Amino acid sequence: MLSRGRSKKASATVDDLTLLVTLDEATILHALQRRFEHDEIYTSTGAILVAINPFAPMPHIYDEHTKGLYIEHGNRRVHGEKLPKLPPHIYAVADTAFRDMNKDTWVDASLANSNVLDALRAEASPTIAVQNQSILVSGESGAGKTETTKIIMNYLASVSSATTQNGHAAERENVRNRVLESNPILEAFGNARTNRNNNSSRFGKFIRLGFAKDGTLLGASIATYLLERVRLVSQSIGERNYHIFYELLRGASPDELAALSLTHVEDYKYLNQTQCVDRKDGVDDGDQYTKTRHAMTTIGMSDEEQRSVLALVAAVLHLGNITFVPLDGENEGCRISNESALASASCLLGVDKATLQKNLCSRDIRAGGDAITVLLSPEKAEVTRDVMAKTIYSHLFDWLVDRINVSIGYVPPTEERFIGVVDIFGFEIFATNSLEQLCINYANEKLQQLFSQFVFEKEQEEYVKEAIPWTFVEYPNNDAVVTMFESVRPMGLFALLDEQCKLPNGNDVSLFTTYFDSFASTPHLHVSKLQRGVQLFVVAHYAGAVPYAAAGFCEKNKDHAHTEAVGYLASSSTPLLQTLFTASAGSSAVTKQPSTVVAKFKSQLASLLSLLHLTAPHFIRCIKPNDAASSTDFTVDRVAEQLRCSGVLEAAKISRTGYPIRFPHAAFVHSYLCLTPSVALDKENLRGTASAIVAAFRAGTFLQPPNAPPIQFANEGRDNFQVGLTKVFLLLGVYTQLNEVREALFGKAVITMQRVVRGYLARVVYCRVRAGVVRLQATFRARRQARHYERLRASAIVAQAAIRRFLARRRYRKVQRAVLTLQCAIRCHLARKQVQAKRSVAATIRLQSIIRMHQVRIRIRPLLNAAREAAAAKRAAEAAALAAVPVLPTRTRPARSVFVEEFSESDSDDDDSISFVDRRSTRLSLAASTTAYSVIVEAGGSLGVTLDVSNGDVLVHRVHPTLSTTADVLQVTAGDTLVSIDGRPPMVPTSMPISVGGCRRCFFFPPVAHPTLFEFEKAASGLVRVASSTTSSAKLYDVLWLEDKSLGLALRQDATTARCVVTKISAYHNPGMVNVHEQDVLLAINGNAVGQMEFPVICDLLAQASRPLVLSFESSVRSYHTSSVTLLNGAVLFHVIWDGGRLGVALKKNAAKKGPFPYVAKVQAGDSVIGRFNAKRSPLGIKVSRGDKLVKVNHQSIRDVPYESLLTQLRAGAKPIILSFLKGKKTKTVVA
Repeated sequence: MLSRGRSKKASATVDDLTLLVTLDEATILHALQRRFEHDEIYTSTGAILVAINPFAPMPHIYDEHTKGLYIEHGNRRVHGEKLPKLPPHIYAVADTAFRDMNKDTWVDASLANSNVLDALRAEASPTIAVQNQSILVSGESGAGKTETTKIIMNYLASVSSATTQNGHAAERENVRNRVLESNPILEAFGNARTNRNNNSSRFGKFIRLGFAKDGTLLGASIATYLLERVRLVSQSIGERNYHIFYELLRGASPDELAALSLTHVEDYKYLNQTQCVDRKDGVDDGDQYTKTRHAMTTIGMSDEEQRSVLALVAAVLHLGNITFVPLDGENEGCRISNESALASASCLLGVDKATLQKNLCSRDIRAGGDAITVLLSPEKAEVTRDVMAKTIYSHLFDWLVDRINVSIGYVPPTEERFIGVVDIFGFEIFATNSLEQLCINYANEKLQQLFSQFVFEKEQEEYVKEAIPWTFVEYPNNDAVVTMFESVRPMGLFALLDEQCKLPNGNDVSLFTTYFDSFASTPHLHVSKLQRGVQLFVVAHYAGAVPYAAAGFCEKNKDHAHTEAVGYLASSSTPLLQTLFTASAGSSAVTKQPSTVVAKFKSQLASLLSLLHLTAPHFIRCIKPNDAASSTDFTVDRVAEQLRCSGVLEAAKISRTGYPIRFPHAAFVHSYLCLTPSVALDKENLRGTASAIVAAFRAGTFLQPPNAPPIQFANEGRDNFQVGLTKVFLLLGVYTQLNEVREALFGKAVITMQRVVRGYLARVVYCRVRAGVVRLQATFRARRQARHYERLRASAIVAQAAIRRFLARRRYRKVQRAVLTLQCAIRCHLARKQVQAKRSVAATIRLQSIIRMHQVRIRIRPLLNAAREAAAAKRAAEAAALAAVPVLPTRTRPARSVFVEEFSESDSDDDDSISFVDRRSTRLSLAASTTAYSVIVEAGGSLGVTLDVSNGDVLVHRVHPTLSTTADVLQVTAGDTLVSIDGRPPMVPTSMPISVGGCRRCFFFPPVAHPTLFEFEKAASGLVRVASSTTSSAKLYDVLWLEDKSLGLALRQDATTARCVVTKISAYHNPGMVNVHEQDVLLAINGNAVGQMEFPVICDLLAQASRPLVLSFESSVRSYHTSSVTLLNGAVLFHVIWDGGRLGVALKKNAAKKGPFPYVAKVQAGDSVIGRFNAKRSPLGIKVSRGDKLVKVNHQSIRDVPYESLLTQLRAGAKPIILSFLKGKKTKTVVA
């Protein structure tokens, strides 16, 4: 054993063993060791690549840069560039397979329009035929086959993506990812740690990568062979079970473990028997679990599918923990001792707990038509349990492979192209070797036979077939060993094993005896006396002698669960388990005896080899440098043993002595006829043409490169050329020299062609540029002329417009003068007619007025005379009556009176007759018998009367209570005489004339600027009216429309009654407006009734009449009453004049049961109207206090006025306003 350090110096050895000067075993071992010391793990042996496992990460030779170098090198060589070979690498083998698979496409392109194309196709040479490829990775267990396979798949996916550009980059990347992500899944479920390999593949696989014609990776398919089922239930000391168990227990989340009832690795029998639970290669199981789950997601497995797979994995672990004990007091039968494991397994499998226990502890056997239940011993129950676990796991593994194939599958095109990668188990020699090792080593024997056939037999058969002189080379031949395994007549090892399994009493002892009797005399199987006692036999494999223990062969070869077990697993409630066993249960019903393990494996291997024979193989020999998995040790003996067994030395010899370059006649003529112009092409005799070309090459009469020394072919001790029956054979050096000559001549021709083409292209470009310049100049001139034309056209349009405008203006002015003259004449004519008509109407009206006035005077003259006489008689009578009355004292200015009124509600709500009784103090009562009285009006207030001065005296023509701001106006009646104002004779201002019907000179007394005392004298008839009930209508009120104010009302004519009604109130600044409500009826204007007038006439009268105007309305409010009241039961009514400013009380809406009037909720002190009123201390001691009700505004009842409308009117109404309050709690409701 030699140790080495990782030297970074350049290698001093060749990278191809066929180039060694001395080609023997010692030289080859020395060369490989030197390269291993320099981290050069790949070495070529002709077409075979030798890969030495470095047992250490080497990212610098697998990085993207290195991969890109080989991809770029392959692309450039495909397109005809002559490049030196890159160092040996796994990438080079994969790239060669990829290029050879697509070679027909490129050759077809290069032969287009060739005069020998038909001849080439007629020859059907491999050069232009679709040739599928295969890469066979072989070697011992631990030599690095699995990692090499993954590197090959990664490179093929990358080179496919890099060399195809069909616009489906995302789809190609998706296929690439799914193909590559199949590896972690297969490794997790099919790889395990052995004593020879930390990541040993315990199954064989053939990966078929499908490509389109342009090299696009379409997908893949995976076929697996001989999963090592026995490893599931038992492993050797120092080995592990399949990786997935450890990954699940160490990588799953606590919730996932709890759902699967899992704990720790050491708690499960299938995992804790070998004293080894770690991989020992630096890979963390928890991290691998994450990668495995990610790979499952990448290939399209749903979360539910992943959970179902992991549930079956956990179920296998729980099955292994089920233990059996004999039944108490029974000789046969057993029972399960740990119910928890049984419960967990049955739950995860989706089967009934009792059914599972029954199938584990017993078995049904059919005798005739009856079913007999046979109880199993604890040992047999354990075997049944293990068989069930192996069956579940192997079915799950097969389902995963099928699921991966569904994800990465593809529809093969018409012309199918594929590259197959074979990763079969390595040759195994353990301390105890059983049926699994026998099958694995048989598979390696078959692959070695394939290698020998391609490298040795077919090579030498080719020379014989082509009649080429050749010295045969001895090589290791294992045909006899392969025949011993698979022979049928006489029976081989496998046939004898299947025969024993079919016999009712077949067993391992009988099998061993048969083996010994049949093959003990052959050199390939021998048994010593000591081995015969323990049933051991030794097979002489190509890699060495391996002893096998016959014990367990028959049982392992059968290895199937009984029908009842498969049936009840197929009825599981878990969909995945149903899928796994439904097909198995159906197939068992058709086939009475299930297929054996070796028969199935032999059939699968035969199918694989048949497919490989149809491909062009590429061989990679993986070498294990030492058995300790050390990255620095190179064990010469172990390496030499592997080289001898694999036939690498012989392959190097045959590659060195043979002719590696071969051309069909047509291809050779097509490639090199151009170098021999003296040779004529004979399509009917291509072999003759090829022989003539070879003769020219030997004689040196072929075209030589210009400006270079003449080519001299190297003499290697044998002829450089051999012309066979169908092919031409060349040495590699000669082939290289011929290609250099051809490329040099082609280079000169290409330069000439390029010069001609470039000249032609330059002329084309020049002509195009010149034509473009001409078009550009023409376009520029056209646009310049167009702009000049547009400017001229615009100037012409401007001139034309000016002329047309001048002519149009002159015509217009002429027409305008004529129209004006005509209009003037027409208007004069119409005006004269209108004036004449108005004069006629005016004359008619004046004439009618004179006539009517004359007629009225004639009618009323007697009436006036009678009235004057009656008035004179009345005054005389009054004078006589007054003369008889004693003379009263001189009138003095009476004190201001406060009228106190009491109200009482009649028993009936319909009784609207209200009496007036004057309850004054003694002084007031005495004065009531006189005819003189006084009225005081506060500053800014209005008297509210219309005065008539037409007869010289100042008489009261009409009283307007709603226009008055003093309560004393209730004493005034029509006909009373105004005697004095503030003690002086009345000087009535005539600034507010009122045109009232029947009154020639009437004036509304204007508001006073200061408190004013008005003294009146009652007429005789007036005394009677005061004492009587009110004769005015209860619903009539007046509004004074001032001269400088707007009316603030909207009127319309009612469609039903034809009366003028109020529709909207917008302002309250005119006196009396506080009493107006919507739907009130306008009765008169200045005493003139409007009931019979048309609505337009009323509107014209309101608009044209001089203001102020007195407008009389009839209220539309129910139970509207005048200010005359009845004074009863001690309820006191008093009045307060609000002349503006702050009122000083807070009113509140009364409840419906307490009456319709608002009441005083709060009296505010300070400077306010109520404050000043209370401070005056009236003679009767009346004050405004809480609880008093507001019943009137300007002597009009507010009984039916809405509370909100009342507040709006009080705020916005003209000031001053008379507010009437009711004091006392004797009456419930006031009717005013």
